[in-house]
Amino acid sequence: MAFSGYAQLWADRSVRTLFVAAFFARIPAMAAPLVFTLYVVGELDGTYTQAGVLAATTTLGIAIGAPWRGRAIDRIGLRRAVLPSIVAVVVLYPVATVVDYVWLIPISFLMGVFLIPIFSIVRLALTVMVEEDQRRTAFSADSVLAEGSFIIGPAVGALIVTQAGGGPALITIGVCEALAGALFLWLDPPTRSAPKPRGDGAEEPVDSGRWVSVPVVFLFLISAGTMVALIGTDLGIVAQLRELDAVGSVGITYGLWGLSSLLGGLIYGALNTSIRPTYLLLALGLTTIPVGLGGEVWSLSLWVIPTGFLCAPTMTAAGEWIAKLVPEHRRGEAMGWQGTAFTLGGAASSPIIGAAIDGVGAWGAFVVGGSVATLIACVALFGQMIPRWRPSPELATIDGRPR
Repeated sequence: MAFSGYAQLWADRSVRTLFVAAFFARIPAMAAPLVFTLYVVGELDGTYTQAGVLAATTTLGIAIGAPWRGRAIDRIGLRRAVLPSIVAVVVLYPVATVVDYVWLIPISFLMGVFLIPIFSIVRLALTVMVEEDQRRTAFSADSVLAEGSFIIGPAVGALIVTQAGGGPALITIGVCEALAGALFLWLDPPTRSAPKPRGDGAEEPVDSGRWVSVPVVFLFLISAGTMVALIGTDLGIVAQLRELDAVGSVGITYGLWGLSSLLGGLIYGALNTSIRPTYLLLALGLTTIPVGLGGEVWSLSLWVIPTGFLCAPTMTAAGEWIAKLVPEHRRGEAMGWQGTAFTLGGAASSPIIGAAIDGVGAWGAFVVGGSVATLIACVALFGQMIPRWRPSPELATIDGRPR
């Protein structure tokens, strides 16, 4: 285990600038789910099922928009692909504050379609800006910074809701997301390597063959399962704190959840070898199930630490393998489809988890989310035992080690 790789990355000015920009750009996106939940169940007097439906429509929009946006980045570049998102968030968030719940459903869908793809942009840029043997460390550093954004985002969102109301909180998120998009337009980080010239001086033609394989599909499935566990924990924490009449303590619980994920990502990036995403998802699912046993703020905050510790490594490992298995000129689309997998996992699970909270209480969110993630991990493990579904020998390595 070596932490010197982080220092090497931070010494690169372009990488450092990208990390700092991504950290601030993610804060409003991290705050949005909690703010919408509190807005629906608080100011609109809705149920958790309704909040779950709203989250599902947003994630469904992301599922549709992410591959399209990733393919657009591959074909026309980052700036032209992101500009429509900036316009959309400036319009949609203020409108969301003046309409009834039924109109929030299509609005939240459009918010998902036009969500600025910070995750895909940063991961694509890192695959170009760092060497392959540094990708795990770079992806882990990005996950660690994302957890830092996660620690700040929901806490700030909850503070704005409690002090100023849900409407001002939503408008603030919209303005901040637009500023985040403008920041990346200005930076315009590279998402493709320079074309390699042939011997005659012409550019090497790009192979446009298939990039989808069974191992890549399993990685998408694992990504979806990761999101199911995270949604279960996310909604479960809010519901449990409301049951305890301690919503004001959300910063404590979310903070420990995020800090443990930050620590897990930091350690994973310093490892000398990769861990299969399937194993990490299995552990994540199993540690999510018992979180509902936390009957006080302090015990709930302690129960989320083990599951938080596995969040960043699971997402990092999946992204690391996708970058390994997919050629560079199709990675934008592949990262977009991974984003779709994340959001489909959220879209499919949010209403079910919301219904579980309404039916049996907050503990149902943790049981449902953790159990589904565990089941998906078991399916992926079984599928990966089939020889013809394994990666080819030349691709089935990370850092030169067979996995």
